[in-house]
Amino acid sequence: MFQEVTEERTLLQFHYTEWHSHTCPFGNAVLEFRRRVRAVVGSTIKNESGPMVVHCNDGGGRSGVYLAIDANMELAEEEDAFDVFGYLKKLRQSRRGLIENLEQYKFVYDTLEEFVVCGTSWFPVSELSQRLKQKSVKNPITKINEYQREYQQICKQTPRFTIGDCAGGHRADNREKNRDVLVVPPDNFRPYLTSFQGNSYTDYINAVFVDGYTKPREYIVTEWPLRHTCGEFWSLVYDYECAAVVVLCVPPPGSTNFPSFWPEGKHSKKYGPVFTIDHISHNHYTNIKTWIFRINKKIVSLTELMAGVKAPPKTVQLFQLTCWPMGHKVPTSTNSLVELMNMVERWRQRTDYGPVAVVSPDGRSRCGVYCAANACIEQVIQHGEVDIFQAVKTVRRHRPQLVENMTEYKYCYDLVLHYVLHYLNKDMNEKK
Repeated sequence: MFQEVTEERTLLQFHYTEWHSHTCPFGNAVLEFRRRVRAVVGSTIKNESGPMVVHCNDGGGRSGVYLAIDANMELAEEEDAFDVFGYLKKLRQSRRGLIENLEQYKFVYDTLEEFVVCGTSWFPVSELSQRLKQKSVKNPITKINEYQREYQQICKQTPRFTIGDCAGGHRADNREKNRDVLVVPPDNFRPYLTSFQGNSYTDYINAVFVDGYTKPREYIVTEWPLRHTCGEFWSLVYDYECAAVVVLCVPPPGSTNFPSFWPEGKHSKKYGPVFTIDHISHNHYTNIKTWIFRINKKIVSLTELMAGVKAPPKTVQLFQLTCWPMGHKVPTSTNSLVELMNMVERWRQRTDYGPVAVVSPDGRSRCGVYCAANACIEQVIQHGEVDIFQAVKTVRRHRPQLVENMTEYKYCYDLVLHYVLHYLNKDMNEKK
């Protein structure tokens, strides 16, 4: 009789999900991923363990990029130096195709530069109040405080988009759908509308995807619809199955520049040739109004009618913050904005976690604060860390005008502080 020998091993897997073949991801995201790997590997994997396995689709380009970044950051820690070229030669001796093109090779340098320039921007949530005091102290040499230094650094590293990158919004048939021709979404990062509304309609709306803390494309940032783009707005909500719409302003009643785009009373209302919005219920609280709507879509495409395509009605909740007057850089009640974020999160937990459409008068102010603060609060809950600097950098990837001034940047810190002081323990207990 053979005695059965069982051996048990624990394998840790880290999966980077937003890096497509033959492309380069965002440098700060790769650095954050590497930090998460190293935090675990350094503490749980001892020297006697086997080597770390790194792989991608073909075990070539992307694996080589990650290895080069990781190895050079280790070298920097030990010898305060980088040797990207020397390490690439070493990689290529082991296997051809590790780092497969010039773009990836340059990305290694760019990411290492970002690591040197930005340094460590996160800190434990327990240090928040103390850190904020330090950040407001002016440096006697540069004459600016830490908030200003961080924001200047973000502005230097924000990507620039050309008119060619944003060609869709500059086309003649789409130009009139933008409030401002200087704020047009890049084609690679805009939601394309898929509901057919007639031959005069296109797939364009002035909106852009914004990544959350753990979910890509968690938010869709858009401007208040124009009179002739209300149909496109509801197509966006329907096509991308948005769970919630967050409206961060209250235009003057009867404003022609900011037409009402949802039914105020209990009657149904039609927007464009295809979408009818039914009022299901509403609740009004201090500084916050909420409505639950049913979106009905009529099939008008002959092809879809003949194919028997069905358009099931969809439900969405609209949240409006009423304490952020037009022209004000920040709301009059921080507590109300944090409460609204909590209400949206609770609603999304009940629904299917579809993206959140975030609406401001111009699609650039206010929205970035909402998205960045939300991502930071998620990081506080999940990892007990605060990193406003990286959250704002992430929010500005696809629309550089988000978090457009120092006041908004500083306010992101205020929001997170308010959440930590008044909500954190209560929320953590509920989750338990």
